Amino acid sequence: MDEPPRDEFVLQILRYFVAHPTAKDTVRGIEKWWLSKSLSSEARIKMEQHLNLLVAKGWLIGRGSPQSETIYSLNENGLAEINEFLAKGH
Repeated sequence: MDEPPRDEFVLQILRYFVAHPTAKDTVRGIEKWWLSKSLSSEARIKMEQHLNLLVAKGWLIGRGSPQSETIYSLNENGLAEINEFLAKGH
């Protein structure tokens, strides 16, 4: 799979997971606690799409059930690759 976009959401989320590798949260929790700002419904959809791309890339794990929203967490096997991705932008 190609590299994820160097989007604000992708970078903020990955930096948060690197700093807090045991963190787990839903889209709403990430919006409220990690980004500290309210998002428009379009931005929330975009963020969820990016989270799902990061799951497909193998950097995050997405666990869900019919009764709850998907909970995203770090796939520690992808940590070295994530750090390399984050280092490229600086």
